[in-house]
Amino acid sequence: MKNVYILGGGSFGTAFGNQLASNNNNKVVLFVRSEIQEKEINESQSNKKYFPNKRLNPSLSATCKESDLSKANLIFISLPSKEIKKVIKNCASFIKKETLIINLSKGVYEGGETIVDYISTVLSNNNITTMKGPTFSSELINNSHSIFTLGLDSKSQYYKIDSVLKNTNIHIDYTTDIKGVEILSVLKNIYAIIIGIVDAKYNSPNTRFMILTKSFSEIKILLSVLGGREDTLFLSCGYGDLGLTALNDLSRNRTLGLLIGKGFYNSDKNKGVVLEGVKTVEFINEVLAPSIKERLPLFSKMESFFTNKESNFDIHFDTLIDKKMTSILTYGTFDLLHYGHIEILRRASELGDRLVVGLSTDDFNNEKGKKCEISYEKRKEFLESIGYVDLVIPESSWNQKKKDVIDNEIDIFIMGDDWKGEFDFLQEYCKVLYLPRTVGISTTKLKSIITNND
Repeated sequence: MKNVYILGGGSFGTAFGNQLASNNNNKVVLFVRSEIQEKEINESQSNKKYFPNKRLNPSLSATCKESDLSKANLIFISLPSKEIKKVIKNCASFIKKETLIINLSKGVYEGGETIVDYISTVLSNNNITTMKGPTFSSELINNSHSIFTLGLDSKSQYYKIDSVLKNTNIHIDYTTDIKGVEILSVLKNIYAIIIGIVDAKYNSPNTRFMILTKSFSEIKILLSVLGGREDTLFLSCGYGDLGLTALNDLSRNRTLGLLIGKGFYNSDKNKGVVLEGVKTVEFINEVLAPSIKERLPLFSKMESFFTNKESNFDIHFDTLIDKKMTSILTYGTFDLLHYGHIEILRRASELGDRLVVGLSTDDFNNEKGKKCEISYEKRKEFLESIGYVDLVIPESSWNQKKKDVIDNEIDIFIMGDDWKGEFDFLQEYCKVLYLPRTVGISTTKLKSIITNND
């Protein structure tokens, strides 16, 4: 028998706990705020504030005693993000190190900190997973089959969670990208608001799916910038949750968008309306570089609307949708390819749509006095296998950069900051950026380590 506790006796925590209670091997307990709610659930098998006409599973019980959490084998967190910090701090001393924590809550804190990051820090516990998916509590309480993405670190975590989900209508797909699952659960709220606005203004399937497509593209960029993996976007926490939240009127964030689109929302009059999407815009905007925001016209429009307390959400499709392809160019030798190389290629690719890499030829390296361990052909093959790189061109002289910029229609020229100022002459033809090098690694350092170990 597994002791399963749900932190939160709201609509989602109740519906989720009620599902888990259908597994006879689970002893499911809702951790609730008050003795009144505890008594109602335990004696009447109801939680009428959220489900007035629903009788709960008789094996589902409730407690408001923090000390009871010491009995838990698994704890699912289903609380509003603003309540989590207070509850976790109050309960921390009663949660055992070996207890598996599963975060169902959606939100992000200042500086882009995820809920899992926060919980891990407060509890000094790395045994924390996340579960997110396209699921409404009103559907879950009525036994609708529903799917979540489980973000986890190990097989043992998967087996424990899978065992408590048996004989329920909850299904899972999974990934080790915990960060990505957490991030996607809040990004979709931003774009649900936008799609709600568009539906209210135009009520056109063509326009709706144009914006949905653009939203998906922007979420892909944000996911990568914020530390998630692109493939996570195609799990239920990504594609599925965006569809559910953006296209269904049960979604609170979509509903906010509908109100804005119809002109019924005013930021000064509606100060009490603080939904996940609104706060997410604020917190994520804090951590985005201006060069990234340029690639996110829908996000930038939402940020401007809420920050400047605009009364009307004007949509200019030429600005928000139509865009010029941005091409990036960088150069290097890329001998003994290492994570510093990968990092600068990743950051460069995030600034545009097409990344061109000028790769120093063997003859040019000899001219520069550099000795390469790997031939040009092999280095080119390595670069072409990296998903960030679209085209590799040979660099055979110092003087070809202007011609390369013009021939490849380059918009942004990028080099490491150790070259700062050296290529400013190219500003006549494109934007020039110097990115910080990755600290602690270089090809020279690798060669030194190899030599010393020989």
